[in-house]
Amino acid sequence: MKGVVIWDWNGTLLDDTISAVDALNIMLEKRSLKSVSLEFYKSRFRFPAREFYKEIGITVPDSEWDDLAKEYHDTYAKMRSSLAVDARVALEIVASAGIRQTIASAMRQDLLDAGVSRFGICSYFADVRGSDNLDGAGKVATVRTLVESEIRAAGGEAVKFLMIGDSIHDKEVADALGLECVLCACGGHSAERLSAVSETVLTLTAAATRAVSLLQ
Repeated sequence: MKGVVIWDWNGTLLDDTISAVDALNIMLEKRSLKSVSLEFYKSRFRFPAREFYKEIGITVPDSEWDDLAKEYHDTYAKMRSSLAVDARVALEIVASAGIRQTIASAMRQDLLDAGVSRFGICSYFADVRGSDNLDGAGKVATVRTLVESEIRAAGGEAVKFLMIGDSIHDKEVADALGLECVLCACGGHSAERLSAVSETVLTLTAAATRAVSLLQ
């Protein structure tokens, strides 16, 4: 049986939660709205992102949502983000076990490709799948197409999938598609929120080690 790890990008391999909060606070200040703390973000951010925006006071008609999403991404792009401190070690743990690695993200494909390429880690991944929009609605469809592609590539051999992510949405996606999931409190959601829905680890290296044990 083949094993495939599906990594989340933002908040998991990419350490960008503070950047996301900073970008949101610039947008809030522009609208004379109250800023949000990192702790508040980790306790409340969710997918679809539009629901969170409404909670913090940013509301627009459906016809203007795409413009708002673009405003966020343009603002976020000016922030400094880095690869998670233990990302390379975690990727090596999975690679050394002979397990295929992929990425599935709600980020638009071109932005995702640029981010992965920027950190020189493309060689770890058999596939990198993003979305075709900036909507932030979620990634069930993205993960489903990735899984279907991996199954075809296996040529009839059984495949076991496992997702690693930093949000409740990652668990929701895994459950919807019948996949294993390891949650890591390294990004956008607090450990308390994550542990309420699934076993949770605190580092990417722990997530990678757990993934290998579940897939071998």
